[in-house]
Amino acid sequence: MVCGNVAEPLDSTKASQVAVSLSPEAKAGDALFKANCAQCHAVNEKVVGPALAGITKRRPISWLVPWVQNSAKVVASGDDYGVKLFNDNGKQQMPSFALSKKEIEDIVAWVEAQEGGGAVVYCSGLGSSEAN
Repeated sequence: MVCGNVAEPLDSTKASQVAVSLSPEAKAGDALFKANCAQCHAVNEKVVGPALAGITKRRPISWLVPWVQNSAKVVASGDDYGVKLFNDNGKQQMPSFALSKKEIEDIVAWVEAQEGGGAVVYCSGLGSSEAN
């Protein structure tokens, strides 16, 4: 179990007392992912577009935001990675999305939580000394 950024084993008694939930950003990202991304993407497998697990290890958020907002513009700019993605996915252009930087960050937070990538979760039912 992860509380904050600290992994700790839980015995069954403590586990039954702790309610674990996604961060507020990841919760918002869940709804945004379902509404905008799930038709073409999954976290751990290729659907129409590539799997999103490890996305921030491949590209920084500063690259992801313009890609999600207008991938055609990124490809047209000659960006090496954008052109490679376009070519590797049958030259199918990802649609542009009118999402804010914050909304894209929330989607990324949800993806990272799904892949177990160390996303912060919030634990209730633990005293502050136990959570840290």
